[in-house]
Order: sequence, then structure tokens, then C-alpha cells
Amino acid sequence: MPPSDAGVPSDSAARTIIRRKLAQPVVGDRLVRRDRLVDRIRGLLGRANVLTVYAAAGSGKTTAVAMALQDLDRPVAWLSLDGTESAAGRLLLYIEAAVAPHASEARGAATDALAAGILIGEAAGLLAESLHGTGTVLVCDNAERISGSDEALTVLSALARYAPADVAIILISRTALPLDTGSTGELARVAELTGPDLAFALDETEEALRLAGRPVSDAAEVMRVTGGWAAGILFADGAAADAPHRFRDYLSTHVLSGLSEAERQFLVHTSLLDEVTADDAVALGLDDAPRVLAALRRRHLPATWPDDRTLMVSPQLRDHLRDLLAQQEPGRLKQLRLRHARLLVRRGEQEEAVDALLDVGAVDEAWVLAAELLPRLIERMDFGPAARWLDELQVSQRSLSPRIGGIVLRVAFALEQAGRGVELYDRHGRDWITELAADERDGSGEALVLLVWCLWHAGRSADAELVCELLPRGRARDIALTVLALSRDEPPPPFPPFATTPSGPLDGMLMRLAFMRGRLAGLDDPGAYGPWRSVLGAPWVIAGLRATGRIEKALALYEAHRDAPQPLWLHALDAVELMIDLGRAEEAWQALRRGHELVSATGSQIYRVLLHLMEAKLCLRLHHDPEAAHRALDEAEASGAGTHAFTRELASLWRGLAFLLRHRDTEARDVLQPCLQSMLAADRVLEIPTAACYLAEVLWRLGAEDASDESASLAIRVAEERGSVHLLLNALSDVPAVAVRGADTESNRLSRWHELTASLANGRRITAAGRAPRLVLEDLGEPELRVDGATVTPRLRKSIELLAYLLATPGHEAGRQELLGSLFDSDNEAAGRSYLRQALYRLREVLPEELSPVLRKDRFCLPGPDLVASSATEVLEAFTRADHQDGEVRLNTLTEALAATERGRYLAGLSGAWVETRRAEVDERILRARLDVAKVAFRLGRYRDAVANVDTVLRLDPYREQGWLLRITLARASGNDDDVLALYQRYVATMHELAVPPSAEVHRLVTRLRS
Repeated sequence: MPPSDAGVPSDSAARTIIRRKLAQPVVGDRLVRRDRLVDRIRGLLGRANVLTVYAAAGSGKTTAVAMALQDLDRPVAWLSLDGTESAAGRLLLYIEAAVAPHASEARGAATDALAAGILIGEAAGLLAESLHGTGTVLVCDNAERISGSDEALTVLSALARYAPADVAIILISRTALPLDTGSTGELARVAELTGPDLAFALDETEEALRLAGRPVSDAAEVMRVTGGWAAGILFADGAAADAPHRFRDYLSTHVLSGLSEAERQFLVHTSLLDEVTADDAVALGLDDAPRVLAALRRRHLPATWPDDRTLMVSPQLRDHLRDLLAQQEPGRLKQLRLRHARLLVRRGEQEEAVDALLDVGAVDEAWVLAAELLPRLIERMDFGPAARWLDELQVSQRSLSPRIGGIVLRVAFALEQAGRGVELYDRHGRDWITELAADERDGSGEALVLLVWCLWHAGRSADAELVCELLPRGRARDIALTVLALSRDEPPPPFPPFATTPSGPLDGMLMRLAFMRGRLAGLDDPGAYGPWRSVLGAPWVIAGLRATGRIEKALALYEAHRDAPQPLWLHALDAVELMIDLGRAEEAWQALRRGHELVSATGSQIYRVLLHLMEAKLCLRLHHDPEAAHRALDEAEASGAGTHAFTRELASLWRGLAFLLRHRDTEARDVLQPCLQSMLAADRVLEIPTAACYLAEVLWRLGAEDASDESASLAIRVAEERGSVHLLLNALSDVPAVAVRGADTESNRLSRWHELTASLANGRRITAAGRAPRLVLEDLGEPELRVDGATVTPRLRKSIELLAYLLATPGHEAGRQELLGSLFDSDNEAAGRSYLRQALYRLREVLPEELSPVLRKDRFCLPGPDLVASSATEVLEAFTRADHQDGEVRLNTLTEALAATERGRYLAGLSGAWVETRRAEVDERILRARLDVAKVAFRLGRYRDAVANVDTVLRLDPYREQGWLLRITLARASGNDDDVLALYQRYVATMHELAVPPSAEVHRLVTRLRS
């Protein structure tokens, strides 16, 4: 169905797109009618709303789809890709333009979302959902040309995943696209056509030869040579993989040999064009173009004529012609390519023209265009293409306007490539920097602050100071001074506020500074303040989430960004920290190695230092290897750790721990004491809990008990103020005696020190999965097994019990004898083995092979937590994560986890010794978590919630003394002395049932509360 005039892109949008890419191919009359294939495509569209058509070039993919959609009673939006849409912003711009005539809601759906800072995948999903109710068929042709772009694949995956049921997406590509369409349950929505489906049958080949005026008797030989891609219109490299030259020979012999020399040369020279018109050919210097085109119109070529004046050669023939073009005399070829580039300029295809000009070395001409286009790329956040242009144009060596200088600095900051800014400074000098400062008419000072950041990162603090002096008083200067303060041993200036409106690079910089200073509040929610915070700031959102113990959210966000090429902070610092927390040593080392690979491109001294410091931390935390840590710290100092106060502090921190582990206590004190004093003086509080913990331990060892207690108190106070209990617990794991001594100083067992000591005593490592598991056993309440969202039921109930047992074990594995003893009748081993085999068989019946238990060395194993999980395990893991959190964050984690337990008790309806034992363990953990909720609610002043939860605990377990302690404390906090006495009487009566006297602690509490 042809598009109407409604929804045509605005004038500004239309100027940025090539309308011809949106034209649906015209199906000519002299084509083989392939009714068999047309019916197949329409049938697939009837049952699936995503169709992939993957086959080699020239297989007739485009023609077959165009035939199937011809006269179809549905709107068709067609986009022919040419590779310039690899950047996600440009791809979404074109897709919007393609569908807009059929769906008014689509206009701006994705591009406005990107401008608001929404992630690429979500923006594409919004565009897909805007097509609801239109019945649109969206075709993306030549998709292989963007298959090398992760961003573009994210767009196509999101379109396929979120396409409404009445919308069809057809992707045509020479190669298979690694799409992520969601869970396997969504596979029924995806249909596929491949090369064999498109291959010509013998009768179709005969008809094609007849239409081409060739002997029908050649059909069998043509099919033998081409494997079904025949008759001069199907040319595919994959059709005869053993001898690809046969296709080139076939094209030369059967297609080009029948042409005159002028016609052959015309086709070779115009192969630069996707569509050939007389005017465009003349622009390439082919003055005889009208006559040659008229002659070619009478030839039988693998080409189409959308109108009488336009020739479109088949892609495979065009590729062959371009190979021949590359063999032309170099001078002639360069001139031809230059004319083509200038033709693109006249057409308004400016971004394509820049690339074409660069390809022929016309750098100065490309520069004139690029200087105008670069702001557009930056606005679209297409920093990768912008950086490539800057490099190929050698922009830093040119005489630059302040405007272009600002663009270079934005790219440098966005891609974490401080070296770009340093090169600008070194090449252009102070006079140019002064001009840059004077040009910032809006007074933002942005460019100078970005330059300060680059110089500071490169270890050029003195130069950064000089640039900072050029900034007038105001927010920009405050931000620059805050950057430089990280290198100074003095109190910093007041921390600048974030912008309250959609912001730019300076707010992205403040996110980095806030994390480095330990100002974690708000980092987890950058809001709708623009992509500099929400998109480019993602690595520091991840860092903030991790520091506050929200490991699961941090890991999920990391997984969403891990395929991005930059920045180094994400791949080498966020990743290593997360893997250390999760105990994944090999993945931590892989991330660190990737960081060393990326660091040279950044030009950053600071990143080099941080990588060595991270290596030391990894050696200490996961391997307890102080010698290796000392070597890494020596490398950090050799790389310039002492240049900056904050890196000097981190080096001292980890060297102090290394000394502690080797019981070199005096040396540990001598580095940790000045380290902590420096952090306090400069308000760099992120690692104060860690440093204070280590210092508390070493002071205790050296006999300074009071100073040790003060240091421990400082650690817990700062951690609670900043919400960084996770960092505190990590440090306490290295020196657990600090927590024990802290608890000893508290008379009240409800203290935070007691909670931390209990968390350490549990010994449970924090766990998290970066994505939703495919297999989930709902084992709280009546058991239910779901695979990819669909409920499946094994025919043996024992199969569910077997799966539950494996999911409850560490590592999801158990030995054969362990299973026989726990789940089956151990008195009859033969019968038990038989029952185990049946349970396994029935379980594998309903599970995909990759999710089924496998036998390894007499142990039955399930995949890891990224693939399989149980609701009970997820709840217990959430309780462990909550131990690493504080305040509202902890309360929310515990409350959400407890809500999942309302479904029922563990494996309701099943019995057995191991089930009862596991059920008791789960019940106990749930009860303790509910008591934790009451404690946290009490600290937050939510007395009603605290009372409700502690009353529930005492109803389920009336002998839990901590519950009575908290309940009596709550009564006193409410100001009701009568309630205090009444509760004490109930407590005494309850303990009397056990013939146990009231505890001295409860008695002291009541006495103190009444005094």
C-alpha cells in the first residue's frame, strides 16, 4: 500500500535524510513470477511478525520480498541501508522517516527519546510500539551493511522484540544478524527464509533464461554452476563456495561480454552510484551518458529501471563492477571518486560526501563540510564517527575556531580520550586557549573546564591550573577547582550543584567527581537531565550503585553497557570491582587486562595509575597475596600515583592492607594514619570506612585501644552517613576482629555493630545475576517450574524435588550418593538409582538441553545463576545483599524480598527429611529478615512499620529475645511507660514457659527506660 502524505517528516528532518532510501523497489514486468515464494512469504507473515531473509548477495531477496508485498493490503515502509546508518541515531532517524507516513505517533518517537537521554534499545522499542494498530510492514534491506555496528544491532533487536502483533518487521541481509529478540519463548514470533528457500527451481531458471533471450537448454548447466542462483539475475558468492571465481567468470562471460566497450566502461565507472541517471553520470565526467543509458535500456541486464531515466544494477553485479573499477589507472580512479564525492555534496548527502572525500584524500574539501556537520554528530551523541573524522582530518593540526575546539574537547571527554585535549593545548598554545575562553559567549566555560579535565588526567596539573585561572568566577570555575582539588592536600571548595535542567558535559563531569569524593546520594538516579548524565554517565551510576550495595542493579546496568567500546572506567574499574565483589576472579583479571589494552588510547596518566591500584586490590581481596600487591603498587607509584593526592591515598590504603596481612603493623600504621588524615582533610570520604577499619585493626595490634575504637567508630559513622555499608563490610571481611570489638563496646544487641558481626559470621558471599534466568523454580508455596516464562510440568513430582535440591546446593551440583541418600530410599540402592534415573529423564523431557542437569565425574550439575534460579534462593540472596546496604535502600530490598515469600512456605506439599531441614533454614532466614526490617524502620523513625514487623516475628517465634528487646524499645520510643511494663510482663511469662529467667539485658533495658 503506498504511503499517504500524512506524517511526512518535517523540513528540518527531511534535509537530513536521502529520500531515495525510503523508496519501495519497483517490481518490473520482465521478471520471473515466483508465486511459490510469494505465497511462502505471505504465509510466514501471517503467523510471525518478524521475518528474516538471509541469503548471499544476488539471491533475489529484495525482489522476492518486493513481489510478496506488492498489492498487499497493508502499509509498507521500506528502508534500503547503505552502511552510513551504523550510528544508532542516524539509523533511528531513517526508520522514523520510513514509518512516519503510516503512523503519526512514530514521528519523533525515537529521536526525541534519544535526545532525552533514553538508551538506544529503549528508544527503538518506543518507536516499535508507536506503530501499534497500523498494520505496517517495515522492511530493512541490505542490513548486512550495518551488521558490524553493535549500536545498529541493538536498534534492530529492539524493533524485533517490541514490534506489536499487528506490525511486521522484515530484515533482509546477506549475512545472519546476531539479534537479541528476547527469551526463547519469543522465537515463535520470528520466521526465517534462507538461501535454499530462495533458490530457483529448474522451471524458474528456464523462464529466466527465456526472458533474457538465452537458450533454455542452458538451464541445467546454469543451475549446476550457480546452485540455483541463475539466469543472470542471481549472482551469489555462496552458491559455489568451492570456486567463487566461477561467478565472476559467469558475469564477465554472460553479462558483460555482450556489451560494447563504451557500455562496459560506463557500468564500471557508474558503479559508484546506487542509482544511475544521465545527469549523475555526466557529473562523473561521462558526457555520453544519455546515449549509453538508452542503449543499456535495451540490454537484458541483472538490473531494474524504476523509471525510464534511472538504472539500478543488481548488488552482486555492482560489486563485481566495483572490483573492476579498482583496477583502473590510479589517477583516473581518483578523479572519478572525487567527482562522485562532489556529486554527493550537490545532492545534499553531506555526511556521505565527507567520507567519500576522505577516501580520495581530499582532506581540505572534506574539512569544509565536516566543520559544519560535526555539531550535528555531537548533538546526536555519535561520538565514534565524530572521532574518526577528527582523526582523518587531522583537526588538531589545523587552525581551529573555538567552536571546533569545543567539539574536539567534547569528543575527548565523551570517549575518555584526554590525549585529544592535551594535543590541542600543546599545538595551539596559550594564545589560542585565551581566545577559546573569550569566545564562550554564553559564559558556560565548558570548553575550558573540559580542557582542565584532559590536562589533569594526563598528569599535567600545572598546565591545568593555568587554564583554570582563565575561568571567571562561577559554576564552571568551581567545577574546575573541584577537579584540581583531587590532587591537592587541602580542603576542597564547596561541591558545585548539578543542573536542574537537561545538562551537558559539566554535569557528566560532576558525576565522576561526586563518586570520587564519596558523594553517593543521587548517583543511582541521574533522571531525565540529558544523555551526558543518563547515558555517558552510566559507568558512574554503576559505581554508585555498587558502593551502596545494590550489586544486582549495578551488574544489570553493567551487562547492558558492557559491549560499548568505551569508556575504560566501565570495562576496567566497574567490571573489576563487581567481579571482586562476586568472587569471579578470572572475569576480574579479564576485565583488568582489557583495561590495560584500552588505556593507551586514553592518554590518561590517572587511568594507568588506577589500573595498577586495581590490580593490587584484586591481589589482596581475592588472592590474599601481599607480595603481588606490593609489586602492583610499585608500578602505580612509578606511573605517577604520587602526583595526585587521591591516588596517593589509594596507594597508601592498599599498601597498608598488604602490610597488615604480613603482620608488619608499624609500617601499616605509618601509611594508614596519614592516608586517613588526608582523606578527612580533603573531604574524600569514599574510602574512609575502609581506611578507618584497617587503621583500627593495626592500632589495636599496637596496643592503642582507645584510638582503635575511635577509628572503628569513624568507619561505621561515615559508612552510615554515606550509605556505603557495602564498602565497610568488604573492609571488615579483611579484618573481622574490628567488627567483633565494635560489638563488644555496645551493650545493646540491637546495635549496627552486632548486625555487621552477624553478617560476617554468616560467611555468605554476595551474589547477583546480570540478567533474568531462563529457568525459574517457584519453590515458595506450591512448586511451579517456568522455562522462558512458560510453565512446564514434569510427569514425576520427584523431578521437581531433584531440581529444587540441586538449586539449593552451593554451585548447583551434588554427587550421586548425596542425591540417593537425601532424596531416595537409601536402604535399597538399586531402586534408588532407578528412581533417580526416572526423575532425571522426566526432568530432561521438559527442559532444553542447555538447562538440563549434566553428569560430570559422578556429580550432577546445573548451569549457573545467569540461567537457572529458584525463588527461595533469590529471596535468600536478596537478604544477603541487604546486609551490604543501609537506610531506605536496605529497607526496600528486604521489603521486596519478603513480599516474594507471601506465596507460601518452602516446597509446600512436599515432605522428606531434607525438605524439612531446608524449610526450617528458609523460615529462619525469613524471620531474621523481618526482624531486620523492624530494626531499619525503627532507625528511620517509622515506628508503625517497625511494630507491625516485630509483632509478626514474636507471633511466629515468641521466644526470640531480640524481638522482645526491640518491641520494648519501640514502646519506650512511643512514650508509653505502661506498654513497656506490659510487654515486659508478657516477656517474663513467655520465658517462664521455657523455665528460663529473664535475661539481664532485657531487665537492664526496662530499668533504664523507666528511669
